[in-house]
Amino acid sequence: MTQADRAAALAKLQDFLRIPSISTDPARASDVRRAADFVMAELRAAGLANARLVEAEGRHPLVRADWMEAPGKPVVLLYGHYDVQPPEPLDEWISPPFEPDIRNGNIYARGACDDKGQTYILIQAIARLMHEHGKLPVNVRVLIEGEEESGGEHVTSYVEKHPDEIRADAAVVCDTEMFAPELPTICVGLRGIVYGELIVEGARTDLHSGVYGGAAPNPIQAIAEILAALKDRSGRIQIPEFYDKVRPPSPEERRAWGRLPFNEADYLEKEIGSVSLVGDPAIPVLERTWAQPTLEVHGIRGGFTGEGAKTVIPAKALAKLSMRLVADQDPAEAVAQLQAAVERATPPGVRARYLPFHAGAPSLIDPTNPFIRLGARALTDTFGTETVYIRSGGSIPIVGLFQKHLGIPSVLLGFGLPDDNLHAPNEKFYLENFYRGIDAVVRYFELLGE
Repeated sequence: MTQADRAAALAKLQDFLRIPSISTDPARASDVRRAADFVMAELRAAGLANARLVEAEGRHPLVRADWMEAPGKPVVLLYGHYDVQPPEPLDEWISPPFEPDIRNGNIYARGACDDKGQTYILIQAIARLMHEHGKLPVNVRVLIEGEEESGGEHVTSYVEKHPDEIRADAAVVCDTEMFAPELPTICVGLRGIVYGELIVEGARTDLHSGVYGGAAPNPIQAIAEILAALKDRSGRIQIPEFYDKVRPPSPEERRAWGRLPFNEADYLEKEIGSVSLVGDPAIPVLERTWAQPTLEVHGIRGGFTGEGAKTVIPAKALAKLSMRLVADQDPAEAVAQLQAAVERATPPGVRARYLPFHAGAPSLIDPTNPFIRLGARALTDTFGTETVYIRSGGSIPIVGLFQKHLGIPSVLLGFGLPDDNLHAPNEKFYLENFYRGIDAVVRYFELLGE
């Protein structure tokens, strides 16, 4: 890319990042819509004149576009999302989250890496090829959503009901990270997710702990007992049959992971920032985070938490609870197993139930797939270093949907870095990776066209 091209792409990215498209916040609905309009306009400017919004009642719009003028060439489905996580806690940001700031070669803003910056890579790659040649070397379909951070109901429904409209040979997703700086990476495995609430109810109303303590059930105590019963202190999940379908990594994969530049002490200090790691020490850290399921508590609410004292036995408590699943676990089966375990662990005097909000299946893609191999070659050509294959502990539910309803692999070309602070204050994107990401996607399209 020329310096002028870089400057123009950066300016547009900054405009994109200024839009506070927080899909979980109803008050930001107009901003989410503004981000969808931005994406549609950028696709049209890139040369995809049929870029359009797909609307659904009560949902944020999808952005769709097609360019199918390369007879006999592969069809690739480009996916990304324009919505972002809430920026809180705001006082931990060095610069305001929706005022992009460039420091030390990085651009800081909410959504910089997850996923506006990486989604915009795809749009810029199309624009460059169309500008230079007036056409693309492959056929493309574009599907960019605005609910990835809030459950993805619209895109799920669309993929399930309209698979023929996005039929392709492979999907390209830029929403993952490189294992280390200057090390081009393709992710071939993602954990699935189940997210929901554990709700525990006791008495009809809050009660005076002096008058009723010792006789009335306490939902906060009960929720603590249930959570403690679901996972032991070593991190092993205590849900019967939960691990039965877990597919272990192959010996070849384990050996490849062992060759990666990973230092556990650096990981603890620079990425985790705690006094020690948790989990079974007999299982290597990368396997724990990539190939083992988890059960995590994200928050507990109930009773009195204000300043001062209030001696109350709460009537209700709840915990936000999720599971990360690995191949070949099934989300519906995992929910049923968790619900049964909650029922068995519920102490007398309270009623408890787990209500799932959303779920996504895990995915595992064969690294010998030709679309994956060409993606690795494009990255190697761009970065000048051999591409490595990893898995990710995160979840991108759309990948499982593409596998299930379209029967296609997803090529996860990630350009983020491990310290990009996704979902946290001071999210960033290394600008050199933004520019090289555009180069890599252009190269990938060229290789597919050959």
